[in-house]
Amino acid sequence: MKAAQIVAADGRNPTVDSVREALGSTGSKSTIAPLLKRWKEEFQGAGAVKTEAGLPAELMEAMRGVYEKQQRDVAQQLETGMQQNRAELDAALDKLKKTEMERLKLTEARAALTQELRATQHALAQLKEEHHFRAVTLATLHSDNAGLTQRLADRGEDIAALNRQLAQVRSQFDHYQEAAATQRSEERAQAQQRESRLEQENAQLQQRLQGQQATLVQQDMRLAQLQAEHARLADEAAADRAALATVRPERDQFEFQYLQAAASADALLAKLDTALLALNDAKVALAAQDRQLDMLAENGQLSQQKMEAWAQERDGLLRDNAGMAARLALHDSAASTPATISSRTPSRQP
Repeated sequence: MKAAQIVAADGRNPTVDSVREALGSTGSKSTIAPLLKRWKEEFQGAGAVKTEAGLPAELMEAMRGVYEKQQRDVAQQLETGMQQNRAELDAALDKLKKTEMERLKLTEARAALTQELRATQHALAQLKEEHHFRAVTLATLHSDNAGLTQRLADRGEDIAALNRQLAQVRSQFDHYQEAAATQRSEERAQAQQRESRLEQENAQLQQRLQGQQATLVQQDMRLAQLQAEHARLADEAAADRAALATVRPERDQFEFQYLQAAASADALLAKLDTALLALNDAKVALAAQDRQLDMLAENGQLSQQKMEAWAQERDGLLRDNAGMAARLALHDSAASTPATISSRTPSRQP
């Protein structure tokens, strides 16, 4: 009540807010309101008694009109202030909604980046598996090549043994040398041609295998580069997540950090696209290597078939030598009688 008297003495309308301000901004409004209402009733009653005591009625009416006008002005000011406060509150709510929407967008962008990072890791794992498969295939080709080389060496030894056998047969059958020499020289030339052709094919296979090894070394280097790029991208993604975790509620700082996060996200997306393109290039190169390895396998099968045909021809040559030895044995057995010699000489001369 003393605070209300002070407010009224200052020429202001004693309201709940003005009285609470005079009290030092303390006290509950629900407690001040009924006390202020009782004080106004007592104050107006005291004013009425004073008027009855001798104040002119016109002066009291004028004072009452001024008082009511002040009350209306204060009420209008309060309404205007409340409307301004509502407008500011609505603007603040709109800003808060926009901030929340931007935060949701950043969260979605971070989830997308995380998903793309997982996809990149999965693609790298698949590339490692394919590289392991290619390494196993290359080891198998090395083993097959070693087997072919060993078989070629065995065939060389067989040829040397066959040449020795032919030399022995030539020394034993001098009388049949002219007719058999031509045939044997032709067969030997064919065998040498086949051997040289097989050696050339083996050399070509060696060159192709060396080319495949060089390509695999390049793929290993490319894979190491992709792994380093992946680690760098992972570090940048971690830095971006740390930057997103430090977002503050203040509007200016939030906008600045949002711009930085958007720029970092664009750069990271571009780098991820580059890494994906590099992975696709590596897959294309590996597919080309698959085709080359298939061609090498087919060439190996053709070489194996040629080696088998050459073995069959060698077996035929051995059978021919055995037949010649049998005919010579018959000739030696018949040479013991002059009649047999004279009867077989014309048929053997051609």
